[in-house]
Amino acid sequence: MNLKDKYLLVAAIDFGTTYTGYAYSSRHEFNTDPLKINLMTWNAGSAGLVSLKSSTCVLFKPDETFHSFGYEAEDQYNELAMDDDHKDWFFFRRFKMELYTDHVDRNKMLQTEDGKKMSAIKVISAVISYLKSHLTKTVKDSAIDISDKDIRWVVTVPAIWSDPAKQMMREAAEQAGIARNQLLLVLEPEAASILCKHMPVSKLVDGDREDKIESFRVGCKYMVVDAGGGTIDITVHEVIKGGFLKEIHAANGGSWGGTKVDNAFEEMLETIVGKTAFAHFKADEIPNVIDLHRNFEVKKKTFTGKDSGTASKTTITVPCTLLESFRKFNPDKRIADAIGDHFSPDVEWKKDKIRLSLARTRSLFDPSLKHITDHVSDILGKPKVQDCEAILMVGGYSECPLLQDAIRTVAGSRRLIIPSGASLSVLKGAVINGHCPKTLSQRICKYTYGIKMNKSFGCDGNVKYLLINPDGMSLSANCFQTLAKKGSLVTSGESSVTQTGFVGHSLATCIVVPLFASTSENPKYVTDDSCQKIGEITLPMSDTTLGRDRGAIITLYFGGSEIELTAADIHTGRKINACFDFPG
Repeated sequence: MNLKDKYLLVAAIDFGTTYTGYAYSSRHEFNTDPLKINLMTWNAGSAGLVSLKSSTCVLFKPDETFHSFGYEAEDQYNELAMDDDHKDWFFFRRFKMELYTDHVDRNKMLQTEDGKKMSAIKVISAVISYLKSHLTKTVKDSAIDISDKDIRWVVTVPAIWSDPAKQMMREAAEQAGIARNQLLLVLEPEAASILCKHMPVSKLVDGDREDKIESFRVGCKYMVVDAGGGTIDITVHEVIKGGFLKEIHAANGGSWGGTKVDNAFEEMLETIVGKTAFAHFKADEIPNVIDLHRNFEVKKKTFTGKDSGTASKTTITVPCTLLESFRKFNPDKRIADAIGDHFSPDVEWKKDKIRLSLARTRSLFDPSLKHITDHVSDILGKPKVQDCEAILMVGGYSECPLLQDAIRTVAGSRRLIIPSGASLSVLKGAVINGHCPKTLSQRICKYTYGIKMNKSFGCDGNVKYLLINPDGMSLSANCFQTLAKKGSLVTSGESSVTQTGFVGHSLATCIVVPLFASTSENPKYVTDDSCQKIGEITLPMSDTTLGRDRGAIITLYFGGSEIELTAADIHTGRKINACFDFPG
């Protein structure tokens, strides 16, 4: 994939699980000051909120056409629900996590709280299209005279996403009107890492010490913990000569972000009021459900886990309609008795307030914190990582004092660095990355990638799937031909593998090469449990004049945030418009 080189502005979209935002800077601004980045301010009318990101919610009309996004979508859906006109509309929130799966295809559907479904790629494309239009208008309103073709677009994706999920995000962006050669997908922890490398010492906060933090020098190794609403992305970087970054531990993590705490809170409420009452509340009291989420979000970010004496309990405003729902389905039971069955004396419920003891509030965070700290501790114990000097915490969840304290317990003597405005680190870093896309020069290959081949039966232990070809040769089918090995160091733009592919028959109008990924270093067959087909390389060969004597030289690049490829005709050297198609 050849990115357009001549651009006047970089525009980045940070598509988050809980919050989404965009930012931009011109080439002149970047050359003058890389940290001069323009951010959008969003307003949530009904809640009186002003923030630099908007809620990741989107509303579609009954005919599945886009209506609104973010806080506006929440407020509009609230109004519809209050008039009981919402039932045919499609309201999606926090849907990004639906792509955190190994099995993503074009037929994937997203589901609303009330069970309606829409195409995932249609929903995501509509959101990106809205943000693109909004950003473009903002730029033009700022008296910056620029055309669409002069903008490089950057879209962030979790590093732990599968290749098909990243490919779906790219396709959604292209459907939203972003040209392929103007689009760059950036891995979220890498974007944050690149930002912090540019930040002055005064903007980096050392969680443990008052002395100045040394800038990221050559040879310095540090861990990046990108703690977002949905996923936790963890990677380890080393600064190498020229200020470039080298990945020394492959990006990994899990779905242990802030929404895991939200889920624990909802499970507690459901246990108290009962499944039927809680389901009724979520389905029929949409405005109040949204208010509940907003109220808890504020408490989640400020909870320290420490007993301050006068405020040892956490008080959360809960809609009265939830209590009404409980009484409707439990007419002979008091809420105090329902609490007593499970949580007394750690929970009190008084009118529209629920009060949690220190221990009970802390318990909502425990599953998330344990997953994160266990994983961080395990990585820090790896030989290549033991000399890691610092842990860089970014993402909205990183602003939670409880998570910061949890990381400190496993950091040992390493510095804990939390940049000012940690929740915006990925977004700002994505803008910088768009201006200098080759900063991350070396990565660790997460999987073993390969294609399906027929090999001589018995060769290298291939003794399964016997196939006799028309010439009488004994072959072993379904063999895994390795292109890039898990754990190997790959260099962006350089680490490549070349294969030659031929048409299957004289009338074929394309060459299709299936691509597989394996969690094993040395898979033998594409049918192994460790292997999964992640897509196909499709090469159009419409001219059938030469019959079977047609083919292409395919070069795959494994060092970037995505698998990239080029292809050329074996006879003429002419570039073929090859593409990577994910399943479905």
